[in-house]
Amino acid sequence: GGLDKVVTFVALLGACDLKLAVLHDYRGAPEQKLIDLVKQKMISAKAVLNASQFCDLANIGNASKAADTEDLFPSNIYVDRFNQTFSKILGGKTVVASELPPGDRIIDRLERHIEAKGLKIRPSGGFNHYAVASNFASNPPTSLDNDTLKRFEALFKHVNALF
Repeated sequence: GGLDKVVTFVALLGACDLKLAVLHDYRGAPEQKLIDLVKQKMISAKAVLNASQFCDLANIGNASKAADTEDLFPSNIYVDRFNQTFSKILGGKTVVASELPPGDRIIDRLERHIEAKGLKIRPSGGFNHYAVASNFASNPPTSLDNDTLKRFEALFKHVNALF
């Protein structure tokens, strides 16, 4: 449900003395809601992580440019899951990763592509990111490339080092 729900979950789960870390999408600047959680001592600043910190293998741990959690995966894998998720709506059409407009964030690139091609995935425009995430979780890839494995290894090492 996005950052709006993070505050609630941190409050609920933190009250149970659970060790928490937050991984969030990064718009290129700190999120005020997360800054407020840290100021209120509901979560440690070091436990607030963003996707950008793990996208660039040469700069692990440092936020650089806007990135979503989906950007931890290669574009072609995410686009494949997008195509699987919305195959009925796409009516036999498929989106090809190499045909997406340039950019850093796969979600943004897909949304611009959908709009440019006049594809109607949902009436309000864009697409339901959670549907793709659900597909991904229900049908995980059988293998991932080395760079993706390194990204997730760095992420999990970082989280494990927090506690």
